[in-house]
Amino acid sequence: MIKFLTYEVYLSKFLIITSFVLLIFITFAVIYISYISWKDKKRLKK
Repeated sequence: MIKFLTYEVYLSKFLIITSFVLLIFITFAVIYISYISWKDKKRLKK
């Protein structure tokens, strides 16, 4: 029973860390895409 509980704790920590990494990755992806589209709009206006 104790081994199962520690496994659950490790699993929840792993899920929390993974979700934070995914959140950071998605945030950077959105910023990058916004930057590219902004640069493209500037290029088209010239």
